Formats: sequence, structure tokens, C-alpha cells
Amino acid sequence: MITPRAAAMIRTGGFYAALFGALGAHLPFWPLWLSDWGLSDGEIGAYLGAGIVLRLAAGLGLPVLADRREARRLTLGLVAGVGAALFVAHLAVGSKLALLALTMLTAGVFSAMIPISDALTGAAARVHRFEYAPVRAVGSAAFLAMNLGLGAALAFAGTDAILWVIVLCLLAAAALGATHPGGGKVKGAERPTLAEMRRLVTGRVFLTFTAAAGLAQASHGVIYAYGSVHWRALGVPEATIGMLWAAGVAVEVVLMAAFGPWLVRRFRPSGAIALAGGVGVVRWAAMTFDPEGAFLWVLQASHALTFAAAHLGIIAFIARGAPDRLAGAAQAVMQAFGTGILMAVASGAAAIAYPWLGAGAWWIAVAMSAAALILAVSARKMWDGGPLPA
Repeated sequence: MITPRAAAMIRTGGFYAALFGALGAHLPFWPLWLSDWGLSDGEIGAYLGAGIVLRLAAGLGLPVLADRREARRLTLGLVAGVGAALFVAHLAVGSKLALLALTMLTAGVFSAMIPISDALTGAAARVHRFEYAPVRAVGSAAFLAMNLGLGAALAFAGTDAILWVIVLCLLAAAALGATHPGGGKVKGAERPTLAEMRRLVTGRVFLTFTAAAGLAQASHGVIYAYGSVHWRALGVPEATIGMLWAAGVAVEVVLMAAFGPWLVRRFRPSGAIALAGGVGVVRWAAMTFDPEGAFLWVLQASHALTFAAAHLGIIAFIARGAPDRLAGAAQAVMQAFGTGILMAVASGAAAIAYPWLGAGAWWIAVAMSAAALILAVSARKMWDGGPLPA
């Protein structure tokens, strides 16, 4: 017989598998779909970075609204369903202007889903008493499987396969999100007010953590926009590109599943983000030399630290510092800043730098990681690990 705890873990893991299956197709391979549609290298980066306003509006506004209305599950299911419809609409797009509009709207879909789902998972973990990191690792495993499977399939299936995989995964996420075990009102809590949200997210500690985490995560904007395009230009086969993305995620799965709780306990949230920034400086600087062979695979494996350590630091910081009923809003602000504003800055800067500098665009990521490291060290000095005022 499956216990309520096990059932909650399975349902939460199933949702993450659907969400990150869609992201596993979108992040590494969507630039290839845009390229085959007819966009230039510069246009790809510009399109991916152009949706900053809608990313912020959806990534910040929808999670805050979901918290205020105590409707996280309903919001999550609706956003995923709308996202599936938007990707289907790409099949009928006939102009660059229409493609730009759809690119911006779909960016808003993922920006809204991630903070809401993380808030729901945090609630489910508290209620059903399971660790966040191993369940979140299911999402990373799905991302990895998508990298491998879709990368191999593109050779004979064509890039439209990318679109249909995203659609199917989002439909599954809509069904699972609408019944997420982390839903429902926080026991004994009043409906959060906008004033409480504002006090929480404008505090010095929260702002410093947000900047540090945002820079660590946004440093990946260059590789998300141009990693696959650059490697293909260097002669790397598409199947190998998929495997390179999978290499980083494979180590990420191991880190989250086996060492995630230990890493946060050992380094604390600020230390986990500082670790991500420090490793990021090394990773992105090394990428400027266009490494080949085993060295490239090692650098991709370091994604487990440049991304996963920062993500676990964010989740632990919000779990310890933010009241349960404000978790969605807190996640949204960090998401909007990190993978909203700063990710758009990184993508936009890469769109300018890459056509002129090629691998020199990686220095954008180096600078962001270095800033993340400095801010995370500062955050460690100003926060004792207790609840933040709200």
C-alpha cells in the first residue's frame, strides 16, 4: 500500500518530470527550431531576450496573484495549458513579428510555472515530510532523458519534433499541476497582503540574496542562447550536443538526489550560492578557449554546481526565511530578477557579442558569476538563518 507521503512524492515528482521534460526540449533545442525557421544567430539571441516585460509580468504577477487568491494549483494548471496552445500556434506562424510575439508569450509561461511549482513543492515537502532535493532531482532526470532522446531523434525526426514534445509535456504538467499535493491554504494563516509581500522582498538581506542568486543563474543565459548553435558551428553533431547537455544534468541529478540536503546543511544557503558563483567563474572562463574532447565534458559536468547549488541555496533560503504563505511571492521575485531581468540582460548582451566575438561572449557569464560570488559572501555575513521580517 502506498503511504500518503509516498503518493505525494510520486505526484510531485511526476509534475517535475513533465515540466522539466518540456524545458529539456526547449532550453537546448529551441534555438535550433528558430534557426531552421529562418532566424539568424543575432536574431535568435534577440528574440530569446526580448520577452523581458512579459517574463516579468507573468513570472512575478501570476505567482503573487496565486498567493493572494490561494489558487496556486489552478493557476499552474491554466498556465501550462495555455503554454501548450501557444506552442501549437507556432505551426501557423508566417512572419517574424508573429514569431517574436509567440516567443515572448511562451517565455512568460515558463517564468510563471517555475516559482509556483517550487512554492507548491515546498508546501508539500513540509506537510508530507519529505526532502525537496531528491524529488526535484526527478525533474533534472527528465531533463537529462529529454536531452539524450530528443538529441538523437532530431537527426531523423526534424526540428518540429521539438515543438510537439514541448506540447505533450505541458499538457501533462497542466493535469498534474492542477492536482499538486502542495495545494490548499496554509494551515492557520491569513491571506497574505501586498504590504507584507513588499516588506519581505525589499529587505536588505532578501535583496542581497536575490542579486547573488539571480546573477549565478543568469550567467547561464549565454549557453542557453548560443551553446547549441556554437557547438554545431564548431562541427559537433546534434546527437552529441544533446549528450553534452545531458552530461551536466546527469551530475546534477546525483548531486540533488544524494548530496542536496547535505550540501545546504554544510554550506548554508549563502555558501551554496557562493559555490555556484566560484565554479561558474572557472567554467565560463575555460569555455572561451573552445575546449574539445574530455575537457568540454568535464566543464559541462560542472553544471551540477553552477546551477544546482545555486538553486538549492535559493530554495533553502526561502524555506527558512520566508513565511509559508509568502513563499510563492518570494520565489516569484527571485525568479523574475534572476531568470527574468538578468537572464534577458545576459541573452541580449550575448546577442550583441556572439556574432562579433564568438566564444568571447562567455566573458559575460564570467563577470556575472564573479559578482554572484561576491554578493553571496556578503549575504552570509548579514543573515543568521532565521525568519525574515514580513
